Amino acid sequence: MIKTVIKSELKNIFRDKMNVFFVFYPIILGGILYYIIPIIEDSVPPGNPTPEIIIMIMILMIGYIFGAITAFTLLDDKDDGVLMSLKITPISVRFYIILKLIISYIFGVLATIILIYITNFLPNVNFIKIILISLLSALSGPLITLIVCSLARNKVEGFVIMKLTGVILILPTLVFFVFDWKEIFLLFSPESWPARLIQMEMLPMIEVNFSFGVYFVLGVVFNMFFLLLLFKLYIKKANI
Repeated sequence: MIKTVIKSELKNIFRDKMNVFFVFYPIILGGILYYIIPIIEDSVPPGNPTPEIIIMIMILMIGYIFGAITAFTLLDDKDDGVLMSLKITPISVRFYIILKLIISYIFGVLATIILIYITNFLPNVNFIKIILISLLSALSGPLITLIVCSLARNKVEGFVIMKLTGVILILPTLVFFVFDWKEIFLLFSPESWPARLIQMEMLPMIEVNFSFGVYFVLGVVFNMFFLLLLFKLYIKKANI
């Protein structure tokens, strides 16, 4: 079953030119930024966080993109009647959807790790922390998938909603300007948690409220809470 879903997922991704573009977009952009970031660092005053913000957004974007791709494949499944046909098979529709979300998440984790190493965006971070950052950051993938599929009726609406959810990538930039007790306002921005981890590793001199491990655990808890909430919303709307 898992092997079949993986094959189906890859087939759905590569049969659509837009999905293919999304797959290679982070690689292309990462390659460009590899050469541009040093230029930006030399052109901004010392202490200006612009290079770090760009790097953070680039890392967070990977899970977001895989989530968008999975959302479009799920919308394709809906239009093609795949989800409806699964109702008369021994395979649970919910299990199928969860499996697609897990596959998307795994792709997001692996792609994030690869991007970090290829671009050397976090040169002084050990392997364990890179794994943890990737594990937390990639959770945005399933979140985006569920948001898009809960609100969109087709791929056209899905594309519009996906663009609107870009705020998920903008809000985490606030971690560079919000500290102390004000950090409580970032609690409900799921991507703020991996953003803080990335910031802590790029700018180790900053003072934060918690340790790397505490931020990671809190990030997992809050992201899973939102995932469960959105999954229930999607299941209810899709009548699955």
